[in-house]
Amino acid sequence: MVWNNFLDRLQTLEQQNIQHASIGYMLAACFFHSLQFTAYKYAHFTIVTQALFCRAFLTLVILFFGQYKQDFYPKDKVHILFFSQLLVAIGASFLFYGILYITTSEAAVINSTTAIWSQIISLIVNKEPITKSRMINTVICIIGIVLIVNPKISQDNDMQRIMACLSVLVCSIIQAAGFSRLKQIGKDVRPTITTFYFHIATIFVMSVQHQYVAVFEYFDYYFLYILAYALFSLSGHLLQFRAQTIVSYEKICNYQFSSMIYQIFMDYFIFGKILSIQGFLGGGLIVFGIFKQVQEDRKIK
Repeated sequence: MVWNNFLDRLQTLEQQNIQHASIGYMLAACFFHSLQFTAYKYAHFTIVTQALFCRAFLTLVILFFGQYKQDFYPKDKVHILFFSQLLVAIGASFLFYGILYITTSEAAVINSTTAIWSQIISLIVNKEPITKSRMINTVICIIGIVLIVNPKISQDNDMQRIMACLSVLVCSIIQAAGFSRLKQIGKDVRPTITTFYFHIATIFVMSVQHQYVAVFEYFDYYFLYILAYALFSLSGHLLQFRAQTIVSYEKICNYQFSSMIYQIFMDYFIFGKILSIQGFLGGGLIVFGIFKQVQEDRKIK
């Protein structure tokens, strides 16, 4: 009864101001995603494919028992659901590989560039020209990424760090392509269904990738960590997919920078780590590039 009243209240808020509701969903989603990144890092998972497979399987079980009466095959939307979530799942594998070798705050800062890539992809899909100012803003974000990577040739593990940062960058580009298609699904499809397809795609991608890993791990409280990881992930994706299906992604993607702020605090209070000066400068350039583009887009509209 309480849960139904809560959902009814949310629907009322959406009807009153759909843009504000989507922003609220996105900010809350970023907080839960930060919690899942922190849980993943804290657990010290080393086999990415196994951790993501177990998370997806457990989440599917939770979703099934909570939503088994729902229509899992929405007419004319199945192919969009699976294809978009397949891209998001592929991107996730790159993201969590990168988190193994860099701090979660560094990963969050680089991953926030999804806002820039989604706007560029949207222009390409709509066959609109990419303006000079947009290219400049993109270059500003790329300079910020280089500052965060901050390669030091003298370090033995420098190449591993560079590859991890590039892996997160690849994730942001691939997931931007997947997120840009979510508006086509429409708000009539419940976020639980979209999340269900995401984890189906994750199981498929991880199953294929694990064929080349062929190594398993287990340690004390492994499945307890997986449960926390799954619950935070589930909460984040439900909110995020709801936001992305009620408005187009380019309208809310800029708020993903909030993950960066959440993650910097979590890194400091939980892991005792903080971004370097170069990291803060790089993050500042990325935020500057994103918000500069937002202001220019608003002037055009």
